[in-house]
Amino acid sequence: MIDNAEDLKNKAMANKMGLRRKYVNIPIGDDEYGFRLAGIGAKAVKLEKYVKYDDIMEAIEEGHDEGLEAMIKTIIEEYEPEVKEDDEE
Repeated sequence: MIDNAEDLKNKAMANKMGLRRKYVNIPIGDDEYGFRLAGIGAKAVKLEKYVKYDDIMEAIEEGHDEGLEAMIKTIIEEYEPEVKEDDEE
């Protein structure tokens, strides 16, 4: 059993190509979502999941207010672009 970050990283890097085909299921709200191990790097593992806009709206209409789709919808709805302030001279 691996018990430190360095050994975990070394095993991940040695098996990079095979691990990139693996998925991890993560519970969010009442549902479970599959994320692909999209990137295996020297410092971190990147998880990836595509969520279609139609799936977002369908989940909301079905009452899934605590799921990943609802979270994404909220982020998009509440996003405000940063306003760059002009440098005063």
